[in-house]
Amino acid sequence: MTLLSDVCEGIFDPETRGEAEKILGSDRVSWQSPSKGDVYGTSSGVAEVLSRGMNRRYTINPSCVLKKKASSTRDLRIWFEWWHGTLENMPGTGRVKGTSAAYQLDGSQLSRLFVDCQRPDLVEPGKGPYLLRAVISDPVGLSEQSRVRLLNASAEKVTAQLNCKNDIILPEADVVIEEDPRLK
Repeated sequence: MTLLSDVCEGIFDPETRGEAEKILGSDRVSWQSPSKGDVYGTSSGVAEVLSRGMNRRYTINPSCVLKKKASSTRDLRIWFEWWHGTLENMPGTGRVKGTSAAYQLDGSQLSRLFVDCQRPDLVEPGKGPYLLRAVISDPVGLSEQSRVRLLNASAEKVTAQLNCKNDIILPEADVVIEEDPRLK
C-alpha cells in the first residue's frame, strides 16, 4: 500500500487527497504502478503513444489507476485519447472562455476534459480537427471539483510532453464549478 500523495505522479493536491482519504477511510491505496519499460501509466508514456498519430483510434491505458486495496474492483482510472471535434461543437460541455478546455461533468461516474492541443503534424490530410480527451472513471465518489482538479493535473503533465503548438490554458477547478450551474 502506498501513500495517496505518492501515487499517479503526484496529481492529488492536498484538498483532493483529503477528500479521497475521507471517502476511502485511509491515506494509503493500492495503485497500478508502471512496470519497467512500460509506456503506459506515466504522463511521458501516454504522450509518447498519443504522438504516434491522431487518426488512429487509441484508447490509452490509464495514466492513473488506484484502489482502496489490491483486491478492490472499485478503481479510479484516468485515461487519454484523441477525440474528433472542436471545443465549439462539444455537446453538453462547460467551456470556460479564454481557456483551451471544455468539460463534461454530468454527475455520473465519468467526467471528461477536452483540450485543444494543436498538433497539425499528426493530422492526416482531410481529417481533423482533434481534441485531446482526458476521462476519469470514479466509482469512489469524489466531488466534481476534485475530478476537475485531477483531470487538470493529469492533462498538464501529458500536454507538457505533447509539444502542442498552442498555449494550453486550463481554468482552476473553482472557476469551472462556478461557470457550470449544474454543479452548484
